[in-house]
Amino acid sequence: MRGLPARVPPYTAARWAARLREHGMSAQDIANRAGLSVTLIRRLLRTPEQGQARNIARSTADAVLGIPIPARRQPSAPGLTGSAEASRLLADLARAGWPAPALAQRLEINARTIHEVRDKRPCLRLDLALRIRRLHRELIGLDPISQGIRPGNAARARAAAARRATEV
Repeated sequence: MRGLPARVPPYTAARWAARLREHGMSAQDIANRAGLSVTLIRRLLRTPEQGQARNIARSTADAVLGIPIPARRQPSAPGLTGSAEASRLLADLARAGWPAPALAQRLEINARTIHEVRDKRPCLRLDLALRIRRLHRELIGLDPISQGIRPGNAARARAAAARRATEV
């Protein structure tokens, strides 16, 4: 009796990954949930609808196909916007002691995205900019330590924000 083939056509997994992107997940979010590299997910997202695409490992396809559609979809605001305001707001939260991983968890994005928006990304999706603005309004008056952030993590966030401010 023969088992299942180790490699499968990528089309079903590519369509599912594209659908996850439509529901607000980034390639990095998909990679994190699937336990795969972001490079592999980006390559999968570039798979042509038909043609001579290379087969992928069955385990890769299963990992992508096993990711559920996010339960609540943020209404996506159209287009992109400059990141200057979002960068300023995130830096403000860091000066107040809010570490990037805590902010990323509340925004349901990857912590690397927080760093990119704050430090080098020239533009970002408008819906993310609006969520950052709401989060800033929510958190800026609160003490991070009273909200469950470890004192050491809050101190590191403040120190890193102070270093970044002197570099500019």
